[in-house]
Amino acid sequence: MTQFTYPGPVFAGPPSVALDVPDGWEAKPGLGPAMTFEHADGGKLEVLVTRLRPTESLDDAAKQIAATFAKLPGFKETRREQTQIGGRATFDLEAQVKHPVTRKGYCQVVRYILVEQGETRDLVQLMGTCPAAVESDRAPQIRAMQDSVEIAVESAA
Repeated sequence: MTQFTYPGPVFAGPPSVALDVPDGWEAKPGLGPAMTFEHADGGKLEVLVTRLRPTESLDDAAKQIAATFAKLPGFKETRREQTQIGGRATFDLEAQVKHPVTRKGYCQVVRYILVEQGETRDLVQLMGTCPAAVESDRAPQIRAMQDSVEIAVESAA
């Protein structure tokens, strides 16, 4: 009989995520995502960590979020880029959309980061949004939080 552990050498634990948050943003633990930060004027950044299946890729995740946004009313893509950050593949997507019910305009600022640990792959999702009325103030802050991200993985013993 063999004993396995989680996290462990075969089953890697999730990556840890750290980021810098500007003054005026409030941490909101317990809302579902790994981390949530909100601004009083409606800006929000959610950090999610998702384990990918062996057949899933960063490209698959990028296509899925782009297709989801494209279905929203008033969709206008403003930025799309694939880069490397800290040696990890990333995908950035920014778009302007309208809320399906209220029809108010919003800015979506998304960064996906692929974290590979042996055969295990996680997707760190930095999902930012803010009302269009405050986009010129909040979107740069959301981007700065995304740019400050530090990801660490625990090495297997």
